[in-house]
Amino acid sequence: MARSVWVACIQQGLMLFLISWMAPLKAGIHRAPIVIPSHKMRAIAQYPVKTYRVFRSGTAGEAVPIPFQIDEINGIGDYVLNEGPQPNLQTGDGVFNNLDELSFMGDDVGPVSPPKSWPSGQQPHAVFEIRITPPAGVPETSEGAVYVAVFLQNIPSQVDQKYVIFNLKSGEIQTSRYRYRFDQKNYLVVNGVEMVKPGQVSGPANVPLIDSSTFYAKADLKYFLTLQVNHRSVNSRLEAFKTGPVRTIVRVTFIYQFLKLNFEVGMYTEVSFFSNSVILPAIIYNPLDGVKSLNKGSGFYYGFALHESPNRYEFSTNMKPYEEAHEGSGLLSFLKKEVKPEKEYWASLIGDDRMMYVLMRPSQQMLQDGNIPYYYVKDIQGEALKKRNNNETRPIVESPVNLGLYFDLTRFREGEHFMSFQLFFENKKDYKNIELFKSLDRWAIKAARLF
Repeated sequence: MARSVWVACIQQGLMLFLISWMAPLKAGIHRAPIVIPSHKMRAIAQYPVKTYRVFRSGTAGEAVPIPFQIDEINGIGDYVLNEGPQPNLQTGDGVFNNLDELSFMGDDVGPVSPPKSWPSGQQPHAVFEIRITPPAGVPETSEGAVYVAVFLQNIPSQVDQKYVIFNLKSGEIQTSRYRYRFDQKNYLVVNGVEMVKPGQVSGPANVPLIDSSTFYAKADLKYFLTLQVNHRSVNSRLEAFKTGPVRTIVRVTFIYQFLKLNFEVGMYTEVSFFSNSVILPAIIYNPLDGVKSLNKGSGFYYGFALHESPNRYEFSTNMKPYEEAHEGSGLLSFLKKEVKPEKEYWASLIGDDRMMYVLMRPSQQMLQDGNIPYYYVKDIQGEALKKRNNNETRPIVESPVNLGLYFDLTRFREGEHFMSFQLFFENKKDYKNIELFKSLDRWAIKAARLF
């Protein structure tokens, strides 16, 4: 057999092995990540990070280890990341406390039944139960639990299982459900998202979902000038990252280009990737008071070029359409707060073999000001959008996007605004999962020490 064939066989076998390990053990309580900060589980905190292991109860009452990770957050609120050009591993204290986060997948949550036996017969120093309870009214859901054990000696090996694989050189995230390709000039936009067909490895059979993304801002200052920027005006640099069994975290810093000069913006964000979701906790600093300083028509959008027209999907949302974004905008309507905001804004796209769910949480200040997102949908194929130059600064109706989120900048106050933006990807059609995604913030999580 030719060497190239042998290499292909080995590579295919290796990918099958990786994907089999990337798939969760079995259906648990839901298909979403569970991230719990230490300060909400004070009973569990205080021990060195390396001493923790997480289990579910097996059918015979045995403790079954599950993939998990603890991500430290240092004193200035940054994740402690150990790889990349500027890692900050030395800023962590190695103890699970304060703002540190424990994460695992909802697929791996087991029954509420404390384990009766432990790996190799090794009794833990302490065992804690984390009980996860669904909200009332969510169909086909049940309560579940995981068991966090602390071993001060003879610490068992961790599960050799990865749900997320990050390739720094190619700028790709790969899971059993999707492949996400960064635009390495700007890590806030993508060069493509593809769905992996169930039961297959990532490769030529992937189903294209998103071809690209972009953002654009127009600030029309009163009595002055108009500024326009897009994703090519604000570039980014990967500073550090951490890739674990459950989650990959990437920190990027922004660089603003003005008149061919690069300026450090002094801002950054940390993007988290799970097996079926991407979390972007954005911190936006606005140097202008939009109410007083900007004219009507000033706005910002983040948009996607879906490979197929949005009309190919069942589309649903609780947002208002883009066409209503500037209705009644201005100081008088701002003071009246005519828009009653939701706490969360979402949109779902459901296809025959894929689903995408977008969740956005505005800051409390934004909600108070009626500063909410609007949705933009255009019936146009991704192939047709490629004819539009996405390096140019264009308003949303002329841009290379057919799905987007839009904000009226005249409602942005001066100062920092904290937002949470999350994407869920699923490689199958399942209405129940969409309803579960909508209810995630209402699941109750309680921790108690068993011994």
